[in-house]
Amino acid sequence: MKAVLDHVTKGYGGQPVLEDVSLTLEGMNVLMAPSGQGKTTLARLLLGLETPDSGQVTVTGRLAAQFQEDRLCPQLTAVQNVTLVCPKGSERAALDALEALGLTEADLQKPAAQLSGGQARRVALARAMLAPAEGVILDEPFKGLDGDTRQRAIVWTKAALAGRWLLLITHDEEEANAFGGSTLRW
Repeated sequence: MKAVLDHVTKGYGGQPVLEDVSLTLEGMNVLMAPSGQGKTTLARLLLGLETPDSGQVTVTGRLAAQFQEDRLCPQLTAVQNVTLVCPKGSERAALDALEALGLTEADLQKPAAQLSGGQARRVALARAMLAPAEGVILDEPFKGLDGDTRQRAIVWTKAALAGRWLLLITHDEEEANAFGGSTLRW
């Protein structure tokens, strides 16, 4: 399973953000670029949330994503937020993932609206990684996590990939190095 961008151009208000981008995403891929250079736009194109002005985007299989914003349902618990995208009977997997990411039993019972920023970030990460998909797009998934928690989340994420391809969008060289694979820069 993979994603292919073939001469893709996308702009807003007459200003190009991506120009004539051609690439194939399979395996581990890390995208690094300054703010405003089209990283999130590329993710939105892959997810079908935007259409290119020209060129073609082809994705085989399903994609899961974690956005820069956590996008949790505030009234649902951490476990309920994760199991929203999982097959029936996956509550145990959600509990295991959230515990592996350092959430406590008490955290798991709180509505998402009561979680700290770092806790919510990890719930959103677990949701993306447990969703049934052949490819995963993570847009700054470790932003706002302290050093130990970030390292724990990186190790867990790498293990949870289980053969799927990844597009990791980050500004952090350490995160990029932890995932290896192809590093895309523009």
